[in-house]
Amino acid sequence: KMKKLLLLTALCAAWCAQAQKPNIVGRVTCKGKPVAGIVVSDGELVVRTDSDGRYEMSSSKPCGYVFMSIPGGYETAADGLIPRFFGYTTHCDLDVIDFQLEKRSNDNFTLFVSTDTHLRGDPEELDLPQFRKWYLPDISREIERTKGPVYSLHLGDMTTDIMWHKNDFALRKYLDVMKTYPSPVFHIPGNHDNDEYANDDYTAEQPYKDNLGPTYYSFNIGKAHFIMLDNTVYLNAGADASTRTPGDHSYNSAFTEMELAWLKADLATVKDKNAPLVIGTHCQVFYYNSSLDITPSMAYGHSTVLDQLLADFTDVHIISGHTHNNTTMKIRNGLMEHNTGGSCATWWWTGYYSNGHICKDGAPGGMGVYEFRDTDLEWYYKGYGEPRDFQLRTYDMNNVKTFFANNSVIRNMIRYYPDRNDYANVGNNVVYINVWGWDPEWKVSVKENGVELNPTRVYMKDPLHTYAYDATRVYKNSNNTYTEVLTSSNNYHLFAANASSATSTLTIEVTDRFGNKYTETMSRPKEFAAQIENL
Repeated sequence: KMKKLLLLTALCAAWCAQAQKPNIVGRVTCKGKPVAGIVVSDGELVVRTDSDGRYEMSSSKPCGYVFMSIPGGYETAADGLIPRFFGYTTHCDLDVIDFQLEKRSNDNFTLFVSTDTHLRGDPEELDLPQFRKWYLPDISREIERTKGPVYSLHLGDMTTDIMWHKNDFALRKYLDVMKTYPSPVFHIPGNHDNDEYANDDYTAEQPYKDNLGPTYYSFNIGKAHFIMLDNTVYLNAGADASTRTPGDHSYNSAFTEMELAWLKADLATVKDKNAPLVIGTHCQVFYYNSSLDITPSMAYGHSTVLDQLLADFTDVHIISGHTHNNTTMKIRNGLMEHNTGGSCATWWWTGYYSNGHICKDGAPGGMGVYEFRDTDLEWYYKGYGEPRDFQLRTYDMNNVKTFFANNSVIRNMIRYYPDRNDYANVGNNVVYINVWGWDPEWKVSVKENGVELNPTRVYMKDPLHTYAYDATRVYKNSNNTYTEVLTSSNNYHLFAANASSATSTLTIEVTDRFGNKYTETMSRPKEFAAQIENL
């Protein structure tokens, strides 16, 4: 018995030694020289390179890849659109995955943020002509004329999952049409970037991993630390890959437990808690409710979990997409969320029906632009095809109400959706000002004959989008319906002011948190029909 026990102990010791033997190793270098202290992860373990630039880990290879957190002052080469900060693992006993860095002075840089391109490859050419008309020329022009280093993020929904198989337009086709994009792009997946035949999150995101890389990871640019997070857990009930049966495309806005554990470990590697920390997600983490109060958005209390993990950092910016709206929220001191309007605006429909590229909240389809200067950060939202200072729209609600009461396209919508008589109760001589970049440190001033009218925020829909999508979609759709999720949103940056006259001229001045002023002299009556024609 003693011999058997000793033998068993020896075998266990040998097995444990084998189990602890590194199965992923590699080296991080810059022009052949080692770079020490670089964070490397398999999505679960987090290690650093030693003085010779070497790392090793005994990994279960849970994600199928290893990635390094690019340090500030460096870049890595790209394979077309994709920066190669990661390498794929295999089923071999030992994977050797090396990384190369290139020095780059990047304390001062500009970041361009896109989200929700929703490319579909529609036979009726709904999306690609508009993508090539608005998105690619405008963002390319802005990048090319920007001084200093430029980097790009895409926050998910590059494609449209139901069109992967119907139109043969999956993630590889997205990469094909992005070949002329002038900079590498750091991506994260959206809910529409999953395989609709898969019935679990891990399997559903495999095509994304194969084409675009890690679903969550970190990197540094200059003094800023970036963490890109996957906050869509794909459920997709009813899917069956064996019969090529799509599921219901359901998902939770949440993190996996492994991702949260990795996030905690990654945050522990960040030394400067006062430098900018940028968190990229697809789904919004917080939102304004109908009372204009900020509310957590994610399932399982994960909004609060994330907030708690970020408690030690003093300058955190969550940048999200998904809603096709713009909402900038101060969650608490040291934490903001920038929910960014869709690059496809309202899923390309408004351009198709109304010749205008407009989001659900009335903002133009566009991108976020973030200017990092050492540890200082400024930002703005740039509409595609619009000048930098296009930051608001104004509406003379007297004319909007008249238009809604008499226009045949609007009346047709109300026929099928009688509760959509949105502005019937708006008072006389009211003006609306839609300021899509607004946050609590912006100022909105409306003066009539030098007298301040004290505008207030209202929870209403944007009139122009109501016409450009809701009404025209019902009018031109043979089923007399619109897609509910794409209809005009009650938004959180709409201001109302009461004038004393229907014909007075108003002076409108909006000042952002950085002191930039945007003005309009609003001559009234202001024709709503002309705004539709000029969309």
